[in-house]
Amino acid sequence: MSSSRDSSRRNFLKMAGLGGLALGAAATPALGAAPREAAANAAQSPAKNVIFMVADGMNIAALSLAHTYLQRTVNQTSQWMKLYRELPVVRALCETQSASSLVTDSAAAASCWGIGERITNGVINITPDGRKPVTMMQKMRKAKKRTGLVTTATATHATPAGFVATVASRAKQAEIAPQYLERGVDVVLGGGTQYFSETLMGDYRKAGYAIALNRTELLAYKGGAPLLGLFDKSHLPFEIDRLNDPAVAAHTPTVSEMTEAALRCLQDSPDGFFLLVEGGRVDHAAHANDAAATIHDQIAFDAAITTVLRFIEKHPDTLLVITTDHGTGGLQLNGMGSEDLVGKGSAYSESTPAFMRLTKFTMSQEAMVHRLKEFGPKGLAAQVVEKTGLEFKADDLSSIKDMKSLQDVLPKYIGISWTSHHHTSEMVEFCAYGPGSGLFTPYLRNDEVHAILLKAMGLSA
Repeated sequence: MSSSRDSSRRNFLKMAGLGGLALGAAATPALGAAPREAAANAAQSPAKNVIFMVADGMNIAALSLAHTYLQRTVNQTSQWMKLYRELPVVRALCETQSASSLVTDSAAAASCWGIGERITNGVINITPDGRKPVTMMQKMRKAKKRTGLVTTATATHATPAGFVATVASRAKQAEIAPQYLERGVDVVLGGGTQYFSETLMGDYRKAGYAIALNRTELLAYKGGAPLLGLFDKSHLPFEIDRLNDPAVAAHTPTVSEMTEAALRCLQDSPDGFFLLVEGGRVDHAAHANDAAATIHDQIAFDAAITTVLRFIEKHPDTLLVITTDHGTGGLQLNGMGSEDLVGKGSAYSESTPAFMRLTKFTMSQEAMVHRLKEFGPKGLAAQVVEKTGLEFKADDLSSIKDMKSLQDVLPKYIGISWTSHHHTSEMVEFCAYGPGSGLFTPYLRNDEVHAILLKAMGLSA
């Protein structure tokens, strides 16, 4: 029996190999899922500029549900899906594991992009054997390219730091902040004023940086000088809260507005630039199992893709990469409705109306927690009713005592469940457009991206 199985396996592999030979070069575009003559992009290499966009913690459901939300609410497709449909995009699946675990954290994931090596979770750009390789942004500076970081998290958070800094623990954000100045990052935009001391802010000013501490100051920035913009003590507010709180909206720029300001600074670089744009709070919303906040932050990130594509129309020598570092939370919209109707045309009939109830949500769960001091734990249920628009059954409403009990109840009403509050291990979306995009293969390891980016720019590792 064992011999028979071995023989069958050999025959299968043999036929697979013959099939590949018979298909020849034609097999590559099919595997690449890259219609619309994406291979033509390779001939445009090298790229002068690179814009690397990361929706942190985005699993495929977050991308899909944000797209669906836009279709159902404003009859528009997401920019990411429009990109797939209309432009010669190279698309891939990317492995996300780190050196220490099948489930990566953001520090190890970003370090793969930063130095091209897998390292231990929690560490930024220091290898398990103690080496401190030169980071991506240091290489860009050596190549005389300007550099920029845009994020909705703290500016010193794991993902932006992974492109620049070298530190033993991602938690040491106050050690990361001066490294941005020391290593000559031209644009730093995000939250995290708590990690920039008055002395350090003075050092940035002495170095010629324009400083923006609110949305008005950012929008007034005309370019030219390097730019430091910090818009919150910690992370920027969730997009759902920015949309529904006029004071937050007046103070806090969108990720699109930060991206526009970064491009104003970087676009005149004679030797090009490298810009990271991160939707960092997609991950945080997923950690909190907050579906409405996840979707709104994903949509805000998607709007920044529109901003970037407008720039690329005028600067076609720009390579665009859009991806994520890992999934978070295991977000998924589930089938809702009578199982007895499966196969009868009306199965899962409750899924769509359940999902559409998210359109009435006007506050993140994080903001609800912050407001507990105002209305107290006994007022949480009333606050939930007001800010979600849900019509809870009496037993469910009386059970809401804290955020955990709320999350236990919500799936009955919105059809969305989660597997955990943690990162997940699945392969993730990776796509590239523009000069050098043809260098990316249909299947990637996260530690391969660094070298391909350098090659796309005509630089050596």
